[in-house]
Amino acid sequence: MSKIAYLIAKEDWDALAKLKAVDPLIEALNTLIDNNQLSEADGWGLFGALIEAADRKEIQTPDSKVMTFITKCLSNDEDSVREDAAGAIRGHHTKYAMETLLYAITDESDEVRENIAEAISYHGEEAVGPLVEILEKGIIWHGFRESFNREHHKGEKDLDVWQDIRTSMIEALGYTKSKNAVDILVKILNENQGFTVFDPKGKKIGFHESIWDCETAAAEALGQIGDKRAIEPLNKAIESGELTGDSKLAAACSLGLMDDTKGIEILVREYKATKKTERDHCKYLLKKIPPKKVGAVLDNLELYDDAEEWYTSAGMLDKAAEMRKKKADMGAAKVSQKIIHGDEVTKTEIKDSVLNRSNVGGGSSKMQELKELKEMFDSGFISEEEMEKMKKEILGN
Repeated sequence: MSKIAYLIAKEDWDALAKLKAVDPLIEALNTLIDNNQLSEADGWGLFGALIEAADRKEIQTPDSKVMTFITKCLSNDEDSVREDAAGAIRGHHTKYAMETLLYAITDESDEVRENIAEAISYHGEEAVGPLVEILEKGIIWHGFRESFNREHHKGEKDLDVWQDIRTSMIEALGYTKSKNAVDILVKILNENQGFTVFDPKGKKIGFHESIWDCETAAAEALGQIGDKRAIEPLNKAIESGELTGDSKLAAACSLGLMDDTKGIEILVREYKATKKTERDHCKYLLKKIPPKKVGAVLDNLELYDDAEEWYTSAGMLDKAAEMRKKKADMGAAKVSQKIIHGDEVTKTEIKDSVLNRSNVGGGSSKMQELKELKEMFDSGFISEEEMEKMKKEILGN
């Protein structure tokens, strides 16, 4: 038995990768796929080994042996095959044939698109031009597997998955962190109509009216890039009322990431206005922002309990202690101001406060104390007998 045959029998894919055994790896994958025997573990391992075995130039050439095979797998009718191939591509931080990646990002599987969007980001600045070109026009739809067409398409021209594809392209732009992507993202953020869908030959095949998820993705991508030119358009989009729900929260989070406290305030107010059982999304977005910045906004809004909790969870114990002190000081100030209109403090405390102040400051203060005394009586807080007694003490009779 040859060494390669032995390694295949042992399923030692890493060893085959080191031997640059491209053909045996392709053959092994073909056999497992054709017999519907490709497990998740084998899929990740085999595709990863094939990429490792290939020459770097080969995986950047769309019509090379390896990329032709991978493209074929990215067209397979089985979701698991495409997902394994896309996962392996994502797992190797290198550049691939852009043509293959732009094809794969039109997949109906969320997992495939997520993997490919990250793989596109490995191209950095080089990926911006091709993505912008597609998004400026609409999107290009390569068509899905027959099983998907039979089950989901049924002749309809307005598929939700078209928005999912466009959203993945927008996310890929954010992953590049390129400032050259800002203009198109701002445009998508402010668009008020849908987008056109074309086939690879440029023929219009549909129009999608929904842009909700696209707006949200654009707002998030601007925060990932962090170019402060986006601050003004993000604020305008929020203030105009055109962004609502998740889109508004995504824009607010991006503002917070760019040191704009208005965005953090929006998230905090939304968090406080939401039921405790429904706060997870707001909390998730707030946790993307440096805790010092979130804590400062909570402090400014005098939400000391929340600020203390926030600082504590971030390990900023000095700041948490500072919030406890402010909370204690505020509590003391409130007690000293509660003369009437409530029962937060006892009658004895209120009487003592009134009488003590009547002995300080002369006649002008006595008039104020008598007024407060009358209010206490009118509110039913003290009896007429108590009022008369306190009145004599104030007047010194």
